[in-house]
Amino acid sequence: MSVEEAVSNYSGDVFLYYGGISRDGYCQLSDALEKRENKKEKVCLILVTYGGNPDAGYRIARALRHHYKEVEILIPDVCKSAGTLLCIGANKLIFGDRGELGPLDIQLSKPDEMFENMSGLDILQALNALEAQVLKSFKNYLVDIRGGCRLKTKIAADIAAKLTDGFIAPISAKIDPVTLGEHQRAMQIAYDYGERLNDSSKSLHTKALGKLIASYPSHGFVIDRKEAKTLFKNVSYPDNETSGLYFWARDIIKHNTIEDKAIVLDVGCELDNERKEDEHTNNEEPENTSETEESNYEKNF
Repeated sequence: MSVEEAVSNYSGDVFLYYGGISRDGYCQLSDALEKRENKKEKVCLILVTYGGNPDAGYRIARALRHHYKEVEILIPDVCKSAGTLLCIGANKLIFGDRGELGPLDIQLSKPDEMFENMSGLDILQALNALEAQVLKSFKNYLVDIRGGCRLKTKIAADIAAKLTDGFIAPISAKIDPVTLGEHQRAMQIAYDYGERLNDSSKSLHTKALGKLIASYPSHGFVIDRKEAKTLFKNVSYPDNETSGLYFWARDIIKHNTIEDKAIVLDVGCELDNERKEDEHTNNEEPENTSETEESNYEKNF
């Protein structure tokens, strides 16, 4: 099925967002939404991204809901971090076999490191591990001292506390309270944006937002279609209406890397422009029949 047939087979408008979630990408999509005439009630956003700016992800989700009554997001491949946040604003997720979401833990710049990020969960997980180790160490010291030395419980507890403190204090001293505050604030941003989007879309199951933010062990953890159904209320396979769009998107992914700079297309509009250019070219005498001009649609990939 050609892309023209795939778009005409879908009963709504079709947009492609390919690359990092950014303010520039939001501006590109907003321009495309504002320029589109005769909007339909439904839109399908084909979303391929490793994530990016949560503020931009929130604005993109809001923009789609402002212009369309029903928002569907087609996930043909990776859709991570801020991309997952964007998905909360959709009424339906169309999940391809190779599609995957990721947790909502926000990425922060590593201190004293250029071009390297760390998960907003890293320091919180470190604190949880530290807390567990403190309790385990204190318990072990207390039992050993109380049972081995036959000391009274109060004395044994005081000694165990001092031993535990001597073991843990050097580790806890390395935790910067400012960095801790930044991480907690980043996680709160993700939660608040997700909550606001879900208030409008009602797309999440109960407690799913908290799970997306804090229940996964790593930023790159794969949330496939089966698990996505435990988080989102409306998740489906590509059907007769959207399978053509899915295979078209897979072909783009096969031949193009996913860059930080986003490519945003109103697919139907691009095809209309290409068709008009072809008609105009056919009505004129070509200056050089050995060369063909590249279309606007082809220039993007």
